[in-house]
Amino acid sequence: MTGRAEQALAIELVVPSLDVGGMEVLVASMARGLVARGHRVGVTCLMHDGAQADALRADGVRVSVVPAPGLTTIVRAPALAEHFTRLNLDVVHSHSGVWEKAARAARHAGVRRVVHTVHGLHDAEPWHGPLLKRWGARHTDWVVAVSEPLREYLVQRVGLRAEGVRVLINGIDTETFCPGDHTGALRGRLGLAADVPLVGTVARLAPIKNHAMLVNAFATLARRGDAHLAIVGDGQMRPALEAQIASSGLGDRVHLPGMMTNLAPVYRDLDVFVLSSLAEGTSISMLEAMSTALGVVATRVGGNADLLDGGRCGVLVPSDDAAAMAESLGTLLDAPAERRRLGEAARARVLAHFSEAAMLDGYEALYAGDARAERTSTAESVACVG
Repeated sequence: MTGRAEQALAIELVVPSLDVGGMEVLVASMARGLVARGHRVGVTCLMHDGAQADALRADGVRVSVVPAPGLTTIVRAPALAEHFTRLNLDVVHSHSGVWEKAARAARHAGVRRVVHTVHGLHDAEPWHGPLLKRWGARHTDWVVAVSEPLREYLVQRVGLRAEGVRVLINGIDTETFCPGDHTGALRGRLGLAADVPLVGTVARLAPIKNHAMLVNAFATLARRGDAHLAIVGDGQMRPALEAQIASSGLGDRVHLPGMMTNLAPVYRDLDVFVLSSLAEGTSISMLEAMSTALGVVATRVGGNADLLDGGRCGVLVPSDDAAAMAESLGTLLDAPAERRRLGEAARARVLAHFSEAAMLDGYEALYAGDARAERTSTAESVACVG
């Protein structure tokens, strides 16, 4: 991480909640990183605080809950505006799910700089989604997309001004997420020995993550060997996945350990990381797996191909193709030398382009109003990430 900021700012990060998910984990990490750089940072949740809130408070970051229910708060959210006014903020930085409400309230409060990050798309974008995004952009200085495909969507489909949308790739703590031997953090919980082949994914159990396809792919793979699959996370799809696993006869081979908060040792227990999503921005869990030097198999959607450098540091398969997924997982499990090669390339790529320090440098530049100093300009992002 770089040194302290030249100018300390009062920054408020705004999210729906601090539940455990890729965006929420990133925001909590950002808060800690910005505090370490000398800024005054808080997190405001518009729904509830969530599982990460207490740990963040213990680290000295204020977490507030200011409910802003319903569509009417897009136009007028007096409690949120008063909250921002009391905090005497320099920057409001909103994240997916709260854009329009936070931006409008920030302007009512006289906050001088408003930044919003789009982390991905909804499972099914409502018809009014683009209209609300254009409304939010009217009250926002900088819109950040976490991948080039997301930027293209915002410019070409939503209709935002190209010069107002920047690409800043998510970054992670590469010291925490680092290579190492199997730890037993996950294997012990599942009752698996160190030499049992283990494929794993870390994601909320939501339709857009397409775990149903992954289970189907693993059903094919399971007939060929003794591998196990761990789907780490929780969410609305859990009952359906449990039923699918039971009906496939995979109850002793596919595991749903639920939500796990200390993920670094979990990744080190895996042999292969897999991501089966139908859409992605920049996947935090895949970056964490890459930083851990794991071999990765992922669907060619959203920012996945950029992260994996077009397939040079991981395996890309077509979206929603269980046969291709099964074949690629089996090939990688059978080739430990290739797994090591891909894992080393993935780790090197994360260190070069996707560190938390580089991400924070980019956001600090936007907070300060220096558009030239952001980490990746639109043109540079294409060259940098694939």
